[in-house]
Amino acid sequence: MSALAGATIAGSSIIGVTSCKKEVINPPLYGEDTEAVVIGSGFGGAVAALRLAEAGVPTILLEMGKHYEVAGGNEPFSSTLQPDGRSTWLRNHSILPFGPQLSWRDKQVGVLDRIDYENMKIYRGTCLGGGSVVYGCMLPQANDILWPQEFPDISYAEMEQKWYPKVRSVIPTRIVPDDILNSPFYQFARVALEHSDRAGMQRFYIPAGVDFNMMRDEIEGRSRKYMTNGDLLYGVNSGAKHSVDRNYIPAAIGTGKLTVQTLTKVKYIEQMPDGRYEVQVEKINLKGMVIRRQTVRARYVFVCAGTVGTSQILLRSQKEGGLQGLERIGEGVGTNGNIMAIRGNLEDNVGAQQGIVPVTGYYQPDNPHGVFLAEQAPLPIGFETKSLGILGVTVNEYRGKFVLDDSNEEQVSLSWSANGLEQGLEATRHFMDQLTDRTGGRVTRSIFPQDGYSKDFTYHPLGGVVRGQSSDGYGRLKGYNRLYAIDGSMISGSTCAANPALTIAAIAERSMDHILRNDLF
Repeated sequence: MSALAGATIAGSSIIGVTSCKKEVINPPLYGEDTEAVVIGSGFGGAVAALRLAEAGVPTILLEMGKHYEVAGGNEPFSSTLQPDGRSTWLRNHSILPFGPQLSWRDKQVGVLDRIDYENMKIYRGTCLGGGSVVYGCMLPQANDILWPQEFPDISYAEMEQKWYPKVRSVIPTRIVPDDILNSPFYQFARVALEHSDRAGMQRFYIPAGVDFNMMRDEIEGRSRKYMTNGDLLYGVNSGAKHSVDRNYIPAAIGTGKLTVQTLTKVKYIEQMPDGRYEVQVEKINLKGMVIRRQTVRARYVFVCAGTVGTSQILLRSQKEGGLQGLERIGEGVGTNGNIMAIRGNLEDNVGAQQGIVPVTGYYQPDNPHGVFLAEQAPLPIGFETKSLGILGVTVNEYRGKFVLDDSNEEQVSLSWSANGLEQGLEATRHFMDQLTDRTGGRVTRSIFPQDGYSKDFTYHPLGGVVRGQSSDGYGRLKGYNRLYAIDGSMISGSTCAANPALTIAAIAERSMDHILRNDLF
């Protein structure tokens, strides 16, 4: 159990935000003044909120989505295989990239959103905890070989010795235990490891932000099945996923310096004559309807709404006249090279029941198209498929750009080429060709009918407010004092052949450490 579990609010022990008083979560906001505002509650915003609160800075955290509490045996999250309105942001149908597309009657402020641009669809988390609630629990470090190319101003040794460990001190992370890997629920992972050996590739064990003891209880029949029954991408009702609403955010609330406002949508930011900032917000209900418009004023503003949200807020702020001096907002957008593919017609049985948390993968540093990581994705559909799916995290140098969409003030448009993922696709094709040549099977077109490879979506959007372009190396936005972007938008499209969550949080920790030592006065 994390050391943060002992944090208290008004004498009540908390794990996650489960026992926080409602008046702490939803105080009045209209016209309120505070010292700092954090916009967004994912891996960047949660870090910013905790470190500000620890420093004694009165802070308001604004989150567009709802707080889904896991407490007292309730089940706030939707099932993955039988989704409902809690699963998806303001739609009445599911939006996962494959599997049955299911419908329901009422639209709600669910946990997962997909924004459909021309040639690219971007997934994002839309609830307290942001992307940490809907991600796959995978927390690997960035690849050290690629690091100097993407982050020339930060030494990898500094990250490895200080900032990655600092994140892991808050988010418990571990490699899959042997008994769980050897259980029937991970037969698919064991087959994949054996195939990697036969193909001459390197095995890779994925550090996971999940409570494996809770998974063990599921496997051994001591608790209800969640992760071994397919639930992960819409949240986990057992609380086994170490999302930031269960560690960073409750620790921040426990200081008494953080107030959290959910269902609060930021429209734009304007600098006032005295140098402070006024944040224009809309309060929405569970159907997404605006119920009132409000403002909050602060000396410090941290925009941490993710690649799409941060770019949108700052582009809108630039147009509305409040922040006209911003530079290069919307540039450097990438997908972290995400490519999915499925290899079918295998000789091996891979298991009908599959644990949903990916724990193994293949590493191919000598791929001629760039260092390549393939994570062994489960296919938890309840029957034997003789198929293995992978999520490739590739080197893909193409970058897109966000611009304001004048036809819809709620959106930005993304300029993205139909061939924008070609470099990553070539790496994935090379990898899959080697696997099929040496271990059998073939790339199936059952999910991606054109040629068996995904080309138009990402779970790992990055960029838009890139360090060294829109801001300095610590997220200070150029042209403004005490205005920052601290999230995945800081990173130009790639976290070096690895999932971005740990690196986003670690760079946020590094940035907040510098900002708190140099900017507070």
